[in-house]
Amino acid sequence: QLSLKGMNAFAPWFRSPPPTFEPPLPPSAVPFWGPVTANYDWCESNYAVSQYVAEFFNSISSLPTFTVGVYFLLQSTSSHYGFKFSLAGAMLALVGLGSVAFHATLTRAGQVLDEIPMLYSSSIFLWIAGSLHFPVGKQGDVQSARLGCALLAYCVMVTAAYANGGFEVFFVAYALTVVAVAITSVRAASKSAVKTTTRPYVIWALCIYIGGFATLWVPEQLFCGNRLQVTGHSPLQDLPVPLHSLFHITSSIGPLAWLTFAAFEELHRAKRGPVITW
Repeated sequence: QLSLKGMNAFAPWFRSPPPTFEPPLPPSAVPFWGPVTANYDWCESNYAVSQYVAEFFNSISSLPTFTVGVYFLLQSTSSHYGFKFSLAGAMLALVGLGSVAFHATLTRAGQVLDEIPMLYSSSIFLWIAGSLHFPVGKQGDVQSARLGCALLAYCVMVTAAYANGGFEVFFVAYALTVVAVAITSVRAASKSAVKTTTRPYVIWALCIYIGGFATLWVPEQLFCGNRLQVTGHSPLQDLPVPLHSLFHITSSIGPLAWLTFAAFEELHRAKRGPVITW
């Protein structure tokens, strides 16, 4: 017979309340990639789609640029377009990856991986465009090499200034390079012996890229701004897809059209009889 006195040893256990099931704790207030350390935060709401990606749409829309770069790199190496064109494809692919790193993390390291390749990529485009004005042969090769060295020195100096100046230094240097590419490309196409083929690609490239910049990138800066500095709500934040992610699409189509023009022009000058097929 078990006495009540013996049961007293188990009394605390019997008297304990039944186990309860608490709801899971909310996600940590600290983002997956940590606080924003980049000096620019775009209009897209951070971590709104995935807790692992700061700006989801801006990140995935960067992949077409990577795809175009890889595609052109493979085309250049298989068809022997030349070193400049292979380098252009590789750097464009790096731009796409850097853009993913920037928008997915909003870290300073990701921002550098995005913006520095953009500067070098546009400078390679300018190297190609400028070289189209040089004569075919040894003399033209020497002039092209000198231009390439000068642009490399330009990129190195801007990179050093960028380390201290941030986004504004990058934007000014990049914009100047893009304008130079546009001017030299239009001049090369206007003097081309195959302008009926190449001119449309120059026009498409400039209209798509500059049009995307004017209608997508600029409005977001004007009406949404840097979210690290602007606290008020912008109607652009309510869009299902941010304007900047659409700008990424035009930034992949434009370079593809431009590289098609430049490669066709270069191969025609080398008397290789190029044909554009898609």
